[in-house]
Amino acid sequence: MTLMLRVWPAALAIPLAVLGSGCVPYPVYKTMQPDARITVLDPGSQPVADARVVLISSSYPYGRERFRNEARSGSDGVATFQAIREWRAESMMLHGSQVYFWNWCVEKEGYETYATLNREPSGFDDEARIQLQAGKSRPCNNEQLPQAPRRKS
Repeated sequence: MTLMLRVWPAALAIPLAVLGSGCVPYPVYKTMQPDARITVLDPGSQPVADARVVLISSSYPYGRERFRNEARSGSDGVATFQAIREWRAESMMLHGSQVYFWNWCVEKEGYETYATLNREPSGFDDEARIQLQAGKSRPCNNEQLPQAPRRKS
């Protein structure tokens, strides 16, 4: 009986240590890219067609870009993006779990490039309405990033 009383705390300590270390994976359904829509306007509030709109997906804990997805604005100035979500296995680490956040980059010849610098998911406007200013455009390119994951049909 006394041996049992000494072994019992040790038997509990091992599973509790594993759980407390955060090394146990758990399933989570992540939004890697939200449903989003942006309306691109010129300085006179008229729609800008054929603007290159890039939706940039990044994640913490390191704030690293994960992928970019792009679309062209239509004759109404609107570009839309469908959500990309997937089940993932995560484990809680000291730095926390993976959290996605998003930014816009819009370029069109003859206009200054529009870009956001959000660092939190709550800072992203998924129904953005922007007004480009006349000026020199710079590309939204980043050659080192992969394209967005393809949605399953």
